[in-house]
Amino acid sequence: MKNRLFSLTTLSQRKSPFPSFHRNLSTTVTPPSNPPPNPHPNKTLLQDLSPTAFNYYWERPEPTEEQLAYANKFFARSRHSPFRVWSAAKFRTTPVDTGTPEVAFLGRSNTGKSSLLNCIMDDKICYASSKPGRTVTMNAFGVGGTKGGESKVILLDMPGYGKGSRTEWGQEIMKYLKKRKQLRRAFIMIDGEHGIKHSDKEILELFRRYAIPHQVIVSKVDKILAKRKSQLLTGVTDENILAVHKTLEKLKPIVQPTGRTEGPPALGELLTSSSLAYRSPRDYVGVAAIRWAILSAAGYDGAVEVKAEQPVSPDSTTSEEEP
Repeated sequence: MKNRLFSLTTLSQRKSPFPSFHRNLSTTVTPPSNPPPNPHPNKTLLQDLSPTAFNYYWERPEPTEEQLAYANKFFARSRHSPFRVWSAAKFRTTPVDTGTPEVAFLGRSNTGKSSLLNCIMDDKICYASSKPGRTVTMNAFGVGGTKGGESKVILLDMPGYGKGSRTEWGQEIMKYLKKRKQLRRAFIMIDGEHGIKHSDKEILELFRRYAIPHQVIVSKVDKILAKRKSQLLTGVTDENILAVHKTLEKLKPIVQPTGRTEGPPALGELLTSSSLAYRSPRDYVGVAAIRWAILSAAGYDGAVEVKAEQPVSPDSTTSEEEP
């Protein structure tokens, strides 16, 4: 499929591969009779944008609102989720195959892996630090667990590569990625503030060479949208959103290079995230779509059918029980 350039001159002429910027206005809420004037008419508040407005989909369909709502419910914090399952410095000390699907998060040191995982799991369970190299072991966390039951998915916070990293960490991580049978997908985080680096490209090439299923997440998207976090409180402009889309378009030929034969490329969608900018309390930018991507990797997107709740008919009876 030919790569269509996304430019200002063609924005109104062709259908964009990105999700639309539509506002999610509820039809059940009656606005006040005299709404206050918008002090920033050229901006759109983050909560009025689609949850996937900053993502890029070209091979897979954009998740629906029902699917995103199910993913948020799945990852909601409870007494039984999330919890630390295990930590290991070497692959040979990791637990044996439990049958529970696993996904791993990797990226350069200080790219925001632990902070993003805290947002995904709705709990400050990962140790996050502004100093690179603080994560020194492979740390596994279970989510979706219930009373008396095992977790449904395991998320791994991996040591970062690059500054503050160690060679032996990379060796053990590659052993896990190549040999772990229950690994379903690896999520590679690219720092949105500093852009893709040579070490990121080397990791992507290794993943293609060893046929490791992987997907790219651009972290710190708030740094692309605005210079300061306070500016996001008043919303974003179309130019801000376009800047994100241009960044993702530049990444596409890198994560899915043409003419390369070393192995399968990354999944055909680019997700973004921020652990600082939020649409509403506990609803951080991009997290809902990442949660759905995790469930898709674990096999729950097809096994779990998302349906709207049906009203109970007054004529229905529940007195009969099956033998």
